[in-house]
Amino acid sequence: MPLLVEVAETSADVDREVKARLPDLVSGAEGREEEIVVTRKGKPAAVLANHAEYERLKETVDVLSDPDLMRQIRLSRRFYAARRRGLSFEDLFGEPLVTTSRRPR
Repeated sequence: MPLLVEVAETSADVDREVKARLPDLVSGAEGREEEIVVTRKGKPAAVLANHAEYERLKETVDVLSDPDLMRQIRLSRRFYAARRRGLSFEDLFGEPLVTTSRRPR
């Protein structure tokens, strides 16, 4: 669940509040895997997220925006849904797959 932060109504109040709270909000976003949603009048106005999460979101959007890649993903899903067997990593690259620990989410 994202952290919600309400900001003031007027521009001068927002400027003052942002200057006062931004360092703490950035520190909080940096250490969190979830975003901080900044609201104005109870409605979402902006999102503050750590950089790694932002990069993951951009990569996801890039994949979802690429029609050729999405077509290949759909074809692959159908292929494996039909219980067909594809090439293993070792078959494809000629070396065993060495797994590392998963990146934190």
